[in-house]
Amino acid sequence: MTLQWTSTMSGNETRIFRGKLIAGLIKRSTWKDDAQGELNGYMIRFKTTGFWNPTTKILDIEGTRELGHIKYNSWKTTAVITYENQSYDWSFDSWMRKTWNVKNGENHARYSKTSFWKNKGEIEAENISPAIILTGLFVYSYFQKMAAAASGYA
Repeated sequence: MTLQWTSTMSGNETRIFRGKLIAGLIKRSTWKDDAQGELNGYMIRFKTTGFWNPTTKILDIEGTRELGHIKYNSWKTTAVITYENQSYDWSFDSWMRKTWNVKNGENHARYSKTSFWKNKGEIEAENISPAIILTGLFVYSYFQKMAAAASGYA
């Protein structure tokens, strides 16, 4: 399945398209690393805690049931996503950070940023839950926010 994504300049909203139809959306909090998203009927919430060793909980949309979590390795800009008792590795493909992957054996999603100036791109996904596709975009925006804060542009 091929999807397209586009984010606002602030990164607070990412829209996911299938052709010209909106298939999903992620809305991030301005002041916290929290968000909620929906794709193909899968609705989830992200809640980040911790400063030196942050972890993000993946919750149902009401925020009552934990479905998984994300553990970040900020030094390597990688993450491990655990969702419904399965682990997925999140990593950039290149030093330019224009492509990244979420993998679990044969199941994977490949993301690409297709524009240098605009925050938009494509997602190629095979045998992977829509919740994991949303999580892959959330992790990307998390690392972008961290890079902007480190460079003084946050």
